Amino acid sequence: MRSIQSRLNVNFIVITLILFSLFWVGQSWFLRQMAYDFVAARLTSDAYTVLRAVEMDIGSGWRINVDNTSSVYQQPMSGHYYQVAVDGKWFFSRSLWDGQIPAAAGQDIGQENIRLIQQDDKPTLVYSKTFMKQGREIQVVLAEDISRIDKSLTQLGWLLAGLGVIGLIILLALQIFIIRRGLSSLTEVKQDISRLKAGDIRQLSPTNTREIEPLVTEINYLVQNMELRLQRSRNAVGNLAHAAKTPLTVIDRHIDTLLEQGVSQGQGIKEQSQRLRQMIDRELTRARIAGAALPGQRIYVGEELEKLIRTLKAIYREKALVFNLDISAKSYFPGERDDLVELLGNLLDNASKWAQSQICIKAHMDEHCLELTIEDDGPGVPEEARERLMNRGERLDESTSGHGLGMSIINEIVRQYQGQIILDSSAQLGGLKVMVMLPRRADLELPAQN
Repeated sequence: MRSIQSRLNVNFIVITLILFSLFWVGQSWFLRQMAYDFVAARLTSDAYTVLRAVEMDIGSGWRINVDNTSSVYQQPMSGHYYQVAVDGKWFFSRSLWDGQIPAAAGQDIGQENIRLIQQDDKPTLVYSKTFMKQGREIQVVLAEDISRIDKSLTQLGWLLAGLGVIGLIILLALQIFIIRRGLSSLTEVKQDISRLKAGDIRQLSPTNTREIEPLVTEINYLVQNMELRLQRSRNAVGNLAHAAKTPLTVIDRHIDTLLEQGVSQGQGIKEQSQRLRQMIDRELTRARIAGAALPGQRIYVGEELEKLIRTLKAIYREKALVFNLDISAKSYFPGERDDLVELLGNLLDNASKWAQSQICIKAHMDEHCLELTIEDDGPGVPEEARERLMNRGERLDESTSGHGLGMSIINEIVRQYQGQIILDSSAQLGGLKVMVMLPRRADLELPAQN
């Protein structure tokens, strides 16, 4: 998955390389053309100088007065050459030595009478034009070796390329710095979301970035709306269960009438009515235990256990249950408060229902997971019933006697958090021992159990 920064960097590099390539090609052509124009202007000027040096000697005919030409044309292989044709006779500069300027067509560079040729594997600009002097056609051809200019232009091009690469790296570093600084608000929001998920905060912190502020506002609204919906759902379940008790009371009275009249079906209806009443009492108990949902808050196990134990002692006051706690202060639930209350509420309610007098609760957290252990001194659960109870997707009737009441809910919560649940016999109290392990984060694996 590519990040925004990587996409911006790739686009920046591609666009910059395209622009720099166009600039590099453009400046190379422009500088080379400017050099050609400079040499062409000099060749044009020298052509008229050479033309003036063409003289008629009465004794020997046409000749070149070398005193009227530049000394550079007298130095052998100087890179500056001329040759002049008068009446089909050619005159060559001393710099040509035994050679001559090629008559190849060459490459047009956009200058009149100028062409680019290769002479002795060196780039050479050649000027060729025919003049009229004293009624005679005189062809003047000049050439200049531009290999040093071409080499200098090539070196300049590579120098600019190197500077361009360095500049690109500097600009890329600056862009990365600017982007990171510009995206710092998103980084802060990401950190706040992690803290919200871990339960350290209930809402995202305000931001002063105009583009990020709507996102923060919507997330906070979503969290608040979720909290309200969870609370309404809890209240609705409690209200529904409470409202159903009155019709059930009326039904029970009619059932009693049927039983008094000796109607055989009355006993079966009464059993179903009792089961329905037990389920309603169960939901009312959950609603009382759950309280207010606080999404985005770190839920410490010890604090919630105190509330649950007070409620359970009131529900099972006739048993005078003793709760032995071994809870580390740093143990917290890696999820929503409602899920913790639902999980502990079912586990403790099962233990309270079947315990004789004692329940032992342990909660410890390490770098991997939260480990909850609940033991009671009840009759326990046979091993074959434990396996049946732990089958994935199997839901037992909550009115069934024995342990397993609400285990389907416990299983669903544990699976939701990718945890593990183990049922065993309690060596300490003799009843059922339930051990639940929940990873601290979704990306952590639980340690292997012996």
